[in-house]
Formats: sequence, structure tokens, C-alpha cells
Amino acid sequence: MTDPEPDDDLGIIVGRSTTDDHDDDAEVLDEPTEIVTDRPVDLPDDEDDSPATVYATITGRSEDERRPILPAWARSRRDLEAAARWWAGHLWYVSRYHAARSPAYAAKTAWWAPRGLWVITRGAWRWMTDAEQKPLRREQIAKGDVNAYLALERIRAEHLRARLPVVAGGALATLGTGAAAALTMPSPWLQLAGSGLTLALGRIGRPMDRPIVSPAVVTSRFRRLTAEMVRDALCSIGIAGIKDPAQIQFPTEIHRDGPGMLARVNLPRGVEAIAVCEARRKLSSALRLPQDQVWPSVGPEHEGQLDLWVGYLPASKMRQPRWSLLADGARTSVFGPAEFGADQRQRPVAATLFERNWLIGGVPGSGKSYFARALALAAALDPLAEFKIAEFKGTGDFTDFDEAGLCSSYYCGVDDEAFEGGAQIIAWGLAEAERRGKRVKKFRKEGRAREGKVTPELAAAGVGLHPVVILIDEAHELLVNKEVAAAAERLIKRGRALNLIVILATQIPDKKSVPPNITRCVTMRACLAVQDHIANDMILGTGAYRAGISATGYRPGLDAGWAMVTGMERPMAVRSQFPTPEQAAKILARASELRGGPIAAGDDEAPRLDILVDVVRVWPPGRPGLSWQRLAQLLGEQLPETYEGITPESVSALLRGLGVPSEDVKADGRALKGCKRAAVDAAVERRELVHG
Repeated sequence: MTDPEPDDDLGIIVGRSTTDDHDDDAEVLDEPTEIVTDRPVDLPDDEDDSPATVYATITGRSEDERRPILPAWARSRRDLEAAARWWAGHLWYVSRYHAARSPAYAAKTAWWAPRGLWVITRGAWRWMTDAEQKPLRREQIAKGDVNAYLALERIRAEHLRARLPVVAGGALATLGTGAAAALTMPSPWLQLAGSGLTLALGRIGRPMDRPIVSPAVVTSRFRRLTAEMVRDALCSIGIAGIKDPAQIQFPTEIHRDGPGMLARVNLPRGVEAIAVCEARRKLSSALRLPQDQVWPSVGPEHEGQLDLWVGYLPASKMRQPRWSLLADGARTSVFGPAEFGADQRQRPVAATLFERNWLIGGVPGSGKSYFARALALAAALDPLAEFKIAEFKGTGDFTDFDEAGLCSSYYCGVDDEAFEGGAQIIAWGLAEAERRGKRVKKFRKEGRAREGKVTPELAAAGVGLHPVVILIDEAHELLVNKEVAAAAERLIKRGRALNLIVILATQIPDKKSVPPNITRCVTMRACLAVQDHIANDMILGTGAYRAGISATGYRPGLDAGWAMVTGMERPMAVRSQFPTPEQAAKILARASELRGGPIAAGDDEAPRLDILVDVVRVWPPGRPGLSWQRLAQLLGEQLPETYEGITPESVSALLRGLGVPSEDVKADGRALKGCKRAAVDAAVERRELVHG
């Protein structure tokens, strides 16, 4: 019995004889034997295309993945538009470049045209006289070989008799055509013909190393990624288990993917792709390419599959793709994906802001503020969003948000007023979480908040559940205050389902500046350039560096805006959008337009919170101190529209955030935690002094 040959499409053997002569009595293996192939990349020279059986061929081909007819960039409207814009811009630039240099081109052409005429004339003469034989005739004369010389002369004479009429006829035809054209053609056409002839003669007459037209764009040559390059690189980075190039297989062709090449690789059995990701620096060295041009990641099918994407240019030299939010009529919602950046393949990256808080960290100059600005600008195009911003760099990176009327609270600086304002924002957020929690509970009973969280319908219903973005830039300056940090932690834990979105940007992510409990509660983390794996893991979480999720390779300034982002479907490298001041102004103007103009601060359904004034109002006369429990009770009873249901813990956090310490006070003969009236009055006095 003749055993079937390997099926080319399935890569398996249905059966194989154990002998070479294929006798009928030969033992046949019952179990299919897998043949590891990488057909799309390396085809064996001796491959036999004959199928095993018709049935096996048909069923095997039914499982094949059909390759798309159009390339990826042509199937995406966005990519197609981007390609069309690039070509239009490129052609417009090239046209202007050459138009500006056309006088120089004309002068060069006129200079080399006479030489071109001489080259043509000389070439025709040499061809007619068989000049190529001249060295041979001289050689025969030197040898004294008369017969050979005479033979060469006869050949030359025959060539001359045959070629002379051709050259003479061509010369007469050229002169006659030129004379007829000069006498009969209109002047414009004659000038056009003369220009064309001059261009042709100039092109022929110029030396090979003296081009007439200079290149408008000098492109760096990109070495096409090949299977041999990938195999050699992987085998040279010192990963255990990757030694034999034959064990590295390619399930798909190495192909273009955006502005680069993608190689999908099946590593040897037992080798995880994450090991290659950890050795990214070594891999870039093996490929002889900059690190920000080489982007390994885990493939989609299994942990041993590697996606190696190599850009045509380093990421630092690529232009940022156009932001979709710059389009006329752009609008977003915190409940849906909003684009804020692009990955290394120039694909847009979007995230949903609702139920997600952000921690953005990196060294100075890494682009933290602009990463936060990209998120804030994306949220600004949701007409329901309100902003409360405190920035402690003091340079006014978010002043335009306040000027556009999007902020109900805005503080900028490094003075006591700014820090007190930041603490008030956190305190307000915690108290707002208390109020919103009760509203959501009520709506849940009514069936309008089934999951116990704000819905898009409730956010737009005007019931005080609209999105509020609380953005703290250089958050470490504020969170060193333990009371404020404790309040921020509670806010982050409770506010995510209540449409309170917190964005923290910091350059010092250690436990003293940003408490670990805050870091653990933050869903979205973006690590820009950091100096070591310790800072990397402080932002992205313990073990991130060992898992290949590393931002230590980014360079401050050069790679500003690039970050490793976790909390999405998978960790990924993202470069935040970096709009110009004019582009940012356009987005903010659109945001103000969506709101019907600037929003007056405090135009909320919920009454504004001034905890110090309200505590003074409800404080019983003659009492030097009150417990937190009693104070919460008094606030809820006398000011129910604002403080109904407020807890002692919330009152404590609010007042401690404003500098009122928690102390032991006497109540019913017991010592309970609370505050002193003198401390409250001192806090009021401090605020009055600061605000004048």
C-alpha cells in the first residue's frame, strides 16, 4: 500500500510507511505525524504538491485562511484617507520644490545640451566606422599577423558599407525634419519641441555623477525584514531554548503592517514570547536598529507566539497621526471610547473614561502633563463633563481649560492657596460621592440604575450625576498630606461608579508621595520615561518590568509622550496626542460651543459645599468640642439638602483636608474622636487671610 504524501496545506501526514520500498505488508503508523513547516516564508525545494486524497485536499483547503484581496491599508477608510492625504501632500511638496529650482535646472540643461549633441554625433561616427575594432587591428599589426589584420579590415569595410547609408539617412532626416518644423510649426509648438530636444540632449550630455534634478526627499533605506534576519537575531540574544534556527517557524508571511513590517513567529516549544519582549534591547542590537524601531509583543494565538513589528523609521522620527478630535463636529462621551493617542503602528488608541481613574508617571520632561491634557481634551468634548483642576507645577498648563469656562474649580501654583484649593477639590469629591451614592441608590430602587452605577441616561437627565473630571497635576505635591491622601483614596474607590473621574499625574511615584493604596485602586496606569525598573513597577505594578512591560527605554524629551499603558485589553505602548496651541484652542472652543458657552462656576444642581461655614452654622453654643458622629448628625438634621446621610468618616476627611485636626473630645463622659471649635475657627481665619 502506498502511503499518502504530506498534505501541503495542512502540514500533516495522514499515514506513512515505515519502510522505503512501500510494501503492502509494511507497518503503517496509525497516529498522524505533525510536520512543522513555515510554508509562507521558506518553501522546501523538493516539495511535492500532489495531494494525499481528494477528500483530504478538499477538507484541508476548507480550513485554510483566505488572504484578503486588498491590503490592510486599503480596507480601512481611515488608513486609505491617511494614505491619500500623504500622497497629496507629498506631490504638492515635490512640485513646489522643483518649481523653485526650475531656473537652475534650465541652466544645467542648456550647459550640457551641446555635450549631448557631441556624444550622439561621436557615437554615430564610432558605430559607422566600427571603432571598436581599432584596438584589435593595432594588436595584429604589432604581432605582424597580416592575414588577421586583412580579415579585420574586410569586416570593417563591410560594416562601413552597411552602416554609412543608415547614418547618412538619419542625419539628413533629422536636418530635414528640423528645417520643416522651423518653417511650418507655430511658434509655441516650436518652442515646446525645442525645449524637449534640449532636455533630451542635456540628459544625454550630463556626466553620470552630475544629476540635473536634485532629489526633493532624501529617504533612509529600510532593509526589508526577512526570515533569515529574524532567525539570526532571535538566536543571538541568548534566550535559553532558542538555538536552532530551524525551530523558529512563521505561520504567516512577513508583511507590511502600517508604517513597518510584521513578522509573526512561533518560537520553539517551551519558550515564552515574553522572554523576547524582556530582551528588547538585545533584539534591537541584533537587528542593528534603534530600540524605538523594534517592538516585540506576545502574539494572538498562544504564549509561544511572538509578533515582531519593525518600523520603517524609529518611533521618535515618525509624525503623529492626525487626531480624530480635530475634525469639525467632533464629540465624545465618557461612556464610550475616546481617542487620546496612537500606538507604534500609528493606529489610534481610545479608552473609556467612565469607571476608570488614571495614574500618569514619569521623570520631568517625559510628557506627563500633555498625556493628561490629551485625556482631558478627549473628555472636554463630552458636553456634560465638568472639570476641577489643580496643577502644582505653576506654569499654567491647563489655564486654557479655565479660560474656556470648563472648570468649576481651578488652582495653579505652589503656594498655600493652591494647596488648600487642591485639598478642597478632593474634599468636595468625597462629599459629592456621598451625595451621588444616595441618588444612585434611589434610582436603583426605581429601576433606573440596575447595576448600582450611573448610566448615560442618568448622566444626561440633569439630576446631578453628570461626569466630573478631577485632574491633579504634580499630585505628589498634594498627596504628601496624609489626610488629603486618605480622602483621595476613598474618593478613587467610591467615585468610579458615580461618574467621578480622577486623573493623577506625578513624577515621584514612591509610597511617601503617592500612597500604595491609591496606586492599587487606579485602573489605568501610564508610565512614561523612567530611569529604572523600581520606578517602572511603582507606576505599572509589581512584576511589570519582568513581564516585559517597561518604559525604561524611553528618553525624556526625545520620546516625550510615549508611555506603556496598562488597564486596557492588553498592555501597550502609546504616544499621547500632542496638539499645538492652535489645535487645543480649536477643541476647547468646540467644547465651549457644545455647552452653549462658558459655564458659570457652581452652576450645579447640588448645592455648593462649604464645610467650614456649615459647621460653624450648626455648632451648638458653648460646646468646645464635638465628636465626628455628633457633627455629622447636626449637619444632616439642620442642612439636609446638602448633608443628608453624610457619615462621620466623611465629615472627618473633609475637615482634616482643610487643616482641622482630629482630636479626643469628651461626649457623654467618654473620650471620642472629633474636633475642637477653636481649630475650626482657626481654619476659617486662615482661609480669610489667604483670600483677602
